[in-house]
Formats: sequence, C-alpha cells, structure tokens
Amino acid sequence: MKYLGIQQIQSQSIHWLQTGRNFIYPPRCSLCGNAKICSGSDCGEQIERIAPQIEQACDRCGAPAGPYLDTSQGCSYCKNERFLFSRAIALGKYQGSLREFILKLKQNHGAHLGGDLGNLLYYRNQQTFEKLATDLIIPVPLYWTARLHRAHNPASIIAEVLSHRLQAKYSGNILAKRKRTVAQASLTPSNRRKNLRNAFEIRRKKQVVGKTILLVDDVMTTGSTANAVTRVLLDAGAKEINVAVIARAPGV
Repeated sequence: MKYLGIQQIQSQSIHWLQTGRNFIYPPRCSLCGNAKICSGSDCGEQIERIAPQIEQACDRCGAPAGPYLDTSQGCSYCKNERFLFSRAIALGKYQGSLREFILKLKQNHGAHLGGDLGNLLYYRNQQTFEKLATDLIIPVPLYWTARLHRAHNPASIIAEVLSHRLQAKYSGNILAKRKRTVAQASLTPSNRRKNLRNAFEIRRKKQVVGKTILLVDDVMTTGSTANAVTRVLLDAGAKEINVAVIARAPGV
C-alpha cells in the first residue's frame, strides 16, 4: 500500500475542494456569461449595457453632473452638504440593469454577483483608484440583526475584491454598527442624519490612525451613511476617507 505524504494529502484535498466548489458555483461570470472567472475587463461592451458610463461625475460625491462643470467643490446634489469624505467613486447610476443586479446581490442567493460587480467597479475607475494610495479598505457594516436574515454583507464582498485588485489591506472587523436604524429611504435628509447619529463605532482605533481609507458600500443615495462612518474614522485618527460604491442614486 502506498502511503501519501502530508503535502500530497493537502494538495489532493484542495483539488477536490476546488472541484466541488466549481460544481456548486461554476466559474462563469454572472454578468457577461464567459465560462471563466471574469476579470472585469473581459466583459467588454457588456459593462455599458449593465452600467452606462456617467459622462460627467461630480468629483466630490460621484453623482452625474452637467458637462464642463467644475465639481471640485461639489455639484447641485452635494454643494450644500458637509461631507467629510474626500470623494466618492461609483460604477454607474442606480437604475436599469445595474439596479436589478444590486437588488439581487442583496438577496441570500445573490452573493456571487458581488465579485463581478466589484471587478467592474475597479476596471472602470482603475486609474482613479490607484491615485488614491489607499492603505486600508473597510466595508460599511450591517447591524447584527440584519445578518440573521442575510447570509452576507454586499459591501464586504465588494471591498474584498477592491482589496485584491489594489493590493491594499482589507478589514471587516474594525467598524461595527452598534444600533439598529430604520430604512434610510423612508426618511427626509435631515432625519437620515439623525437616524445615523452614534450608529457606528470603531473596535480597533490603532489600525486606522494616519491611514488613507477606502470605505465601500453597494449604493450611495444622500451620502448620510458614508458621512456618518467617515466622521467616526476621522475622529479615530484616520488621515483621509474616500468612498467607493457600485451605484449612485442622487435625489432618491
């Protein structure tokens, strides 16, 4: 009888684990249908169908803006907002096919979409992301009761993809949401800010001191959530916060 060494056993175990994973989750891009793990750039024209390019995006909040406008100080959606983050980057508008994919992503059976959408977000904004010199990537956390009904946090999946692409550290346990809040969509802008007051806390402050952080979420509407988290991070000593989302939904 031939006895296998530990390394051989480990190698075979990994092989069969990967084979089983590929059977359950075939390595096929959920967006373009290519029979392989899509790098994002391989989706070609598909990205334009899913998320048409925002011709002119606000430098500050990522919302669509009119052509030839200087948005370094904000646009019509954010010029009166006291945003603490430096800028927001989005794949596209929260509408059409992109909205449908995000709604599916939020469902328990839609976790696989997070990786593909995260790749598209990176490839569309690759140069911008690389100029940010990000030290740390953090997802907007969910309150613990939300995890009882949802098997995953969409923001975490997207953040992990960006961490891999940018070769920047990812941490999903630095931030925590310490109180349950009502749905932001049902509130006025002023009540959204009140709703999120003291909603987030930092568990490991030393890990954010002096860091340029990329804060990740699936959708950004008024920016209240991103701003509330940014405040906590800056108070803990972070150097700069930028925001990345799959979709921007201004005026909702």
